[in-house]
Amino acid sequence: MPTAEATDRAAARRFVKTVVLAQGNVFIRELLRDKQIPIGTNKDEFETNLLRAIDTGALTVRDLTDWLEKVEGWGDQHVYIYRLPDALVADPLWASVDAVKARLPKSDLKLWNASSLVFPDDWDLTGISDDGVSLCYIWHKRLTTLLRRPKQDRRERIDGDWYQFRAQLERPDRAVMRFVLRRDKGIAAVFMEIPAEGKAHEEALDRVRAATRPVVDWTQLAQFSTSDAIKNLDQAALNNDPAAKVKQKKTRLTDAADYVEFATDSDAGGFGQAVRSVRRAVDPANFAGNAGVFVYAASGRLPSDPPVRIEVSGPGRRIRLWAQLKAEEVWQILDLLVRFERPSAQTRAATP
Repeated sequence: MPTAEATDRAAARRFVKTVVLAQGNVFIRELLRDKQIPIGTNKDEFETNLLRAIDTGALTVRDLTDWLEKVEGWGDQHVYIYRLPDALVADPLWASVDAVKARLPKSDLKLWNASSLVFPDDWDLTGISDDGVSLCYIWHKRLTTLLRRPKQDRRERIDGDWYQFRAQLERPDRAVMRFVLRRDKGIAAVFMEIPAEGKAHEEALDRVRAATRPVVDWTQLAQFSTSDAIKNLDQAALNNDPAAKVKQKKTRLTDAADYVEFATDSDAGGFGQAVRSVRRAVDPANFAGNAGVFVYAASGRLPSDPPVRIEVSGPGRRIRLWAQLKAEEVWQILDLLVRFERPSAQTRAATP
């Protein structure tokens, strides 16, 4: 019978060959560097070094699951934000993690603080936790990542005709959906890697509300005003407010059936002087924020890294992040949006 250590190592090896290598290279390098493991230059070398570290005991399944909490399913996703009223934040329920756990249905108790390595065919609630500050529910769903493998290409003659087969390695991957209630920030958010097609998001939000209702009173949550965030963040960027940390790529302001739109083709964002002059002639107070695309100045990213784009939908109250990020980077972006939903008078004031 295999020992617990052997079982953990086997699980860690399976995890590396599946969901770990599906993460961004920058995050895998960070894991290797943090654990003082030789890094390498591509995913084949990452895999070799990770598996060798598991065999020597330098990397454990716990190391991998802790790392995945920070990188899996963060960025490249849609986000819905809700504000928490002071009364909910002050609820005595949150004074004790055990009290939160006691609210769960018996069928969910097995998910408390669970670390899931599963790949369910449909969305499945796989973990619930509370660390004294944040309540988190997490769902997973199986995906398949295709990796090009040119060495496995072949040319074959079939029924007198020549066929070329281009090989791709199928690597199991997972989509992630989370609900996180942050008492320290006064907000809750739903994060989903689901295309905004048809009723997919509406159904996903229904799933989240149904699962969390034993603990969270959704009637107390207030929807975040993405429309105000669009207008205020756009205005702050126009005023060169360093606190905005963004440059505009597109802003659409509407008044009933009418709208004005400002945009740039620059990947770096930022309107030119002529467009800025026209934009200054528009008073955002007379409009609703319909859509905004902003380029975010993320700290710690290399010049070669793709830009971080934030797309905000006013009518849909939806935020779309267009780059793979770490959890802390996503929360920094949400902090920014929340801050500019209701900016201070000083922030609103135009600069020369």
